[in-house]
Amino acid sequence: MPETVSPPIASSPPLAAGASRVVALLRTSHFLREVPLPVIERLAARSTLRELAVGAPLWREGDVATGFHVIASGLVTVRRSLASGAEVIVAIFGSRENVGDTAALEASRYPAEAVVISEAATVIRVDAQRLLEQSALCPALALALQQALCRHAAALRTKVEILSAGTVRARLANLFLHLASRFGDELADGTMAVPVSLSRTTLASLVSARTETVIRALRPWERDGVLVTDGGRFVIGDLPTLTACAAEG
Repeated sequence: MPETVSPPIASSPPLAAGASRVVALLRTSHFLREVPLPVIERLAARSTLRELAVGAPLWREGDVATGFHVIASGLVTVRRSLASGAEVIVAIFGSRENVGDTAALEASRYPAEAVVISEAATVIRVDAQRLLEQSALCPALALALQQALCRHAAALRTKVEILSAGTVRARLANLFLHLASRFGDELADGTMAVPVSLSRTTLASLVSARTETVIRALRPWERDGVLVTDGGRFVIGDLPTLTACAAEG
């Protein structure tokens, strides 16, 4: 049988002013980096770029999901309110990652809210209807959407692994190692710098512990240089010790 050849992807019309920046940012995301440029340009034509400050919501719990959100820079947490009034952080997302895909895919309501926790964040909202239309025409985009959903499932599994790690110290160690694997950069002296700034209260929510307990658990690491907060980042100065703490249960 003759080989089936996919039709070429048509070029998009000229981009509107400012859309070229959106295209550039979308191309660097984990979600769309393997998607052909003309498809990204069509997505960008129906996208909105937002510059958000700390505490600003991407959406509220109960909002109808009408867009896919790509984080160009900054940190975002997905958190849910409990009947008791307390809040639980479900997951954390950072630069080049996307968030809220499942609700957008189902056109359902968000079961939790997404809020910026870094000093600032740049977030691109891609129209869900346009993305789904394009995914039906572009196999690379359909595959990218599947892979994004797999990454979200992996993030939820990681949260379960962190919470089941045992002691608060082990949970914290697992959390920091997880963040380092996603966002960390190895420095010339062998230490690992992670451009993530999280309050003690946020850390406590991520590992399901009291803030006071987290402060006590971090104090020996800070004293011995195992893990040090340095401005808007943390630095892992002793990776073997932190890895051993993660495994201690």
